[in-house]
Amino acid sequence: MALLRINNVSKHFGGLVANRDVSFDVDQDEVVGLIGPNGAGKTTLFNCIAGFYPVTSGTVVFDGQDITPLRDFQVARMGLARTFQIFQASGDLKVVENVMVGSFMRTGSRGSARRAALEVMEFLGIAETAGEMMTELPVAAQKRVALATALASDPKLLLLDEVGAGLNPSEIDGLIALLQRIHTERGVALLLTEHVLEMVMKLSHRVIVLESGQKIAEGEPAQVVKDPEVVRAYLGDHYVKRQKEGGDA
Repeated sequence: MALLRINNVSKHFGGLVANRDVSFDVDQDEVVGLIGPNGAGKTTLFNCIAGFYPVTSGTVVFDGQDITPLRDFQVARMGLARTFQIFQASGDLKVVENVMVGSFMRTGSRGSARRAALEVMEFLGIAETAGEMMTELPVAAQKRVALATALASDPKLLLLDEVGAGLNPSEIDGLIALLQRIHTERGVALLLTEHVLEMVMKLSHRVIVLESGQKIAEGEPAQVVKDPEVVRAYLGDHYVKRQKEGGDA
């Protein structure tokens, strides 16, 4: 049985259709990439899955339960956590206290929350930053704190929204290795949306492509990037036409 099942999910904002009849599954042992050009509806779909937006139609089933009507905090307590493109950390809290926000999804004890937060920070290699303020950290370290906060909630599935944004190539490589460890060593399924396609290709077992809110392709990464509809969505009809003309020459 799929860990996450998206069934014909649509999301409308008045007359704007952000997602239209999107369906796919994510299994417990999978890393799935969700890609598409700007405005394709990727973040909106994440917000629908995680309970931040109510869906207009369709259902979201997680771990065998229909979570469509649930709020974000209820979804998180079930074991579905997410990161955001911009991490909204509190400048008034130390790094460990920010991570403890995730821990409190599982415990009401401050001591237990702190121990869980420190364990996750040690796993992610940021334990030495525990006493620092978020504003003192470079972007790459802030990304790891965002990961730590989500991971401290002990999720079964982690939704990763543009975690590679703003990182240099060596930092991207380090993040890829870290996400692979999260998946293999902690048994967390991953669903990531990312413009850094290198990350998606290296991490994902399967890739889903959105364009204008609709799913236009799904399959193994090497197959999907060759799909003419995917190439057209990213590079335009003129590019596809030139490629065909070149192939015929």
